[in-house]
Amino acid sequence: MNSPAEKIEMPFSSSVKVFAERNRLDLGICLTLTALAAVLRFWHLTDLGLTHFDEGSYAMTGRWLATFGKEGWIYQSGHAPGLFPTLLGLFFLIFGIKDFVAIAVSALTGSLTVGLIYWVGREQFNRKAGILAALFLATAEYHLMYSRFALTDATFTLFFWASLASLHHGFIKSDRRWFIIGGVFTGLCWNTKYHGFFPLLILGAWMIVIALRQARNQPVRARALWSNWGLAALLAGLIYLPWLLFVQFSVGYGAILQAQVDHSIGQSAIILTPPTTISFYLTHWLSPALLLSALLGSIMILTRPRAEALFPLFATALFTIAAMFYTSFPRLLLPVVPGLCLFAAHGVERISRAKTLAWLLAAVTLAWNMMGAHRVLSLRTDAYRQAAAYLQKFDAPVLTQMSKNFYFYERKKSVEMRWQNAAVLDSIIQHSPAGLIAIDPIIHRFPQVEQWFKSQRNHLQLVHGISIQMYEPVYYQGFAPARLPQLPPTVAPFHPGRAKIEIFEWRNPR
Repeated sequence: MNSPAEKIEMPFSSSVKVFAERNRLDLGICLTLTALAAVLRFWHLTDLGLTHFDEGSYAMTGRWLATFGKEGWIYQSGHAPGLFPTLLGLFFLIFGIKDFVAIAVSALTGSLTVGLIYWVGREQFNRKAGILAALFLATAEYHLMYSRFALTDATFTLFFWASLASLHHGFIKSDRRWFIIGGVFTGLCWNTKYHGFFPLLILGAWMIVIALRQARNQPVRARALWSNWGLAALLAGLIYLPWLLFVQFSVGYGAILQAQVDHSIGQSAIILTPPTTISFYLTHWLSPALLLSALLGSIMILTRPRAEALFPLFATALFTIAAMFYTSFPRLLLPVVPGLCLFAAHGVERISRAKTLAWLLAAVTLAWNMMGAHRVLSLRTDAYRQAAAYLQKFDAPVLTQMSKNFYFYERKKSVEMRWQNAAVLDSIIQHSPAGLIAIDPIIHRFPQVEQWFKSQRNHLQLVHGISIQMYEPVYYQGFAPARLPQLPPTVAPFHPGRAKIEIFEWRNPR
């Protein structure tokens, strides 16, 4: 006969065993989903190159770190804080200074985000919703594109959602440890982009909303939560402090703040990115099935509100609204995409009583997603690497005016024309029997260079042209997409299907 102690011990041991098995199952699912996302994000990685202007800055700073200051550029504080280029430098040290190695950082963090969203969906809803959310994000064209850029955005999105999830879990459980973890993730997020403190603001706003709803019924708990929030903010600030000091003693932090003002409240309009532009981004790079499911899931969350499920909807909505007050850039909305995948998964999962319809909607969403994913995976974005390889074959002076990302590829440095006056450029041509001039559409942003080039055009022969394949967000930088056909090339130099690198040759008679 079992003793009372044995009767207590047996259920406890059984519970621990069930809990451990459940955790192992969740871990296995998470790793499988992350691996699936990695297959898509690392697919033909060596066919990829740098096509966005800012990729050049980050990659050159990574080179500067990997070569201990011998090559590349020091941190460019006007673009973003230093964490992402530091990761690039670390990857360059380990795997070599290659363009696809820089892109691999985003491919890795994008893959990890898929695994993270499984856990978030698992906690906020249930396991089925977590699996669907991760699958939707793994195949979402919008997220897949940025996972194949050497830009900060995939990394920022990972830290953004890790911060939100940790802080919110700490809020629900009143657990200081999760606030500490959330503070660390927020610090990393802040060191990736200048608005990386948003998770703390979002949770703070949520805590105010909850406090107003509870009508001061739990003042002791509220004081403890705000104390924990303050601790998280302090940790985030301490992690960000080294970068703040670097900026302050280099360009001055006021210059960074002024740049943010110039892109937001410093302009004449209050709403700088109207809802129509946000709608264009989302409908252009996310499948209608995903958006429909997300709308369905959002309605279900609102009609049967639970605080745990309302928080990601609140966070996504608040971030989207904040994006309207900043100059239009497609990358600003990337953190919204995991939220939409969560709501879509919830919408599909909630109609699971009609199992045939639920599975059909999930299958249609994934199939539609994969059509967009196929467009992304079929691109070969190494035009600038091809151009550099072509130019390196000639033992002659080379004049260039191309996007910053091109200069990552140069082994023998060219003369970038925007840094020279017309007399110097004329002298190079006059005193060299032959040479090359390479340009891309960015030349339209430099009127003096373009004017000089046009004055020489009759003496030049086009010898090589390379079509620039690039992901569509590169075309829409700082303006409403509907205006693209009407904008002058000084504002929107790159146009879909028309962007080329052109290489010209001059020859002087002997």
